[in-house]
Amino acid sequence: METILGKLAYNDDGDYEIQNEDGLVFNLSKVLDYIYTSKLSNQIYLKIMDGYKILFNESSILYKNKNAYGEGKYSYSYFIEGNGKLEDILFDNTDKTLEITLFSEAIGEENYGQFYKKMC
Repeated sequence: METILGKLAYNDDGDYEIQNEDGLVFNLSKVLDYIYTSKLSNQIYLKIMDGYKILFNESSILYKNKNAYGEGKYSYSYFIEGNGKLEDILFDNTDKTLEITLFSEAIGEENYGQFYKKMC
């Protein structure tokens, strides 16, 4: 299980990132992509908190929607079975400091380091 505390940002590549005080950036979108395409499991536990307020708390299967927004143009959004609001919650809470806890068998307990990078 990984818990990240930091400012949620939506970068120029269309990825959600969490920037912490230590100068590290955790790419949440890449984690979701990894879990979604995993042959091992696309089950996820995800909890998003704004202070003491729980914004999202689900444990189920991760899905991806293809959304058309013009002729031949598409974007993709994630949702967890039973709650289609994950994308809305992420988008509506960019530029806020959030605590995000997640776990997936696709990644395991100790392999979240691959989704961190140093801030430029």
